[in-house]
Amino acid sequence: MMPAYQRTYNLLVVDDHQLMIDGLSGILKEEKLIAAIYTAVNGQDAIDQVKLHEIDCVLMDINMPKINGLEATKIIKQQRPDIKIIVISMLSDTPVVIKLLKAGADGFILKNTGREELVKAIEKVMNNEKYLSHELNLNLYNHLGHKKANASSDTHLTSREKEIIRYIADGMTNHDIAEKLFLSTSTVDTHRKNILAKLALKNTAALVRYAAENNLL
Repeated sequence: MMPAYQRTYNLLVVDDHQLMIDGLSGILKEEKLIAAIYTAVNGQDAIDQVKLHEIDCVLMDINMPKINGLEATKIIKQQRPDIKIIVISMLSDTPVVIKLLKAGADGFILKNTGREELVKAIEKVMNNEKYLSHELNLNLYNHLGHKKANASSDTHLTSREKEIIRYIADGMTNHDIAEKLFLSTSTVDTHRKNILAKLALKNTAALVRYAAENNLL
């Protein structure tokens, strides 16, 4: 009985470290689903390679010179939405993962991933599925659950507190906000502490990020 036909794919490996390029290419060159492997050393190089070759799937690093992985993903997806992009990075920060997925990435795995999971990720995205490493999936689930819990806290923010959040996000000090709202500095400081407590946030940076994510600006 003849074996079932298996489609093969042209791969583009993008990383500014030659060791990573050689490692990924070495791992995948004997895989039956891989037809050809092309390489690029930064985001601009990746965009150029996509124009030169019939690429099916890109393995994309994030932190690279000239054009980073996030911008390269956006550009490639705008020009060739059919190309699948799997981000491979040491970064497991959930907001970064979300940004890449919003930019059009089809998968996101960590650089300590083994060959078996890497091949599985390629197979999944080429089958029009999304793929995230288990650890990233768990982080994303926890992040969204925390965000949902925080969103419910929004209903407990007063209009004054929301107003103060916007001024804080604009970079205004307690003194500036006090003058703007005709309040004492200590009153504004109390509001700021109450806001952080209500939203279970640790500092101003977290508050600004929260405000941006929840359309409070």
